[in-house]
Amino acid sequence: MNDIKKLLGKRIKELRNAQGISQQKLAELANIDQRSLSHIECGDTFPSKALLEIATALNIDLQALFDFQHLDMNQQNMADYIKTNIEYLTPEDLTAVYRMVKSLR
Repeated sequence: MNDIKKLLGKRIKELRNAQGISQQKLAELANIDQRSLSHIECGDTFPSKALLEIATALNIDLQALFDFQHLDMNQQNMADYIKTNIEYLTPEDLTAVYRMVKSLR
């Protein structure tokens, strides 16, 4: 359960940051205390009562909260995934990936 709490916390934080929402704003939208959200994102507590409210506030379905396979991947698994799936990218997406990787070097 501890691993799930940590992964779920990371996923919620990832989704919140991707949408540019502050922790305080998400807490308000989900009608929970900001400290509670902080404990959830740190993986200290499991948000059993607030799961649906958090998903609704993030405008995602509940299942998307548990899509954290990528958060638990090691470096080799990530590289293998990229190598396997790069051929399926559109030319535009491939260009975007190239630019992103090039900007990181």
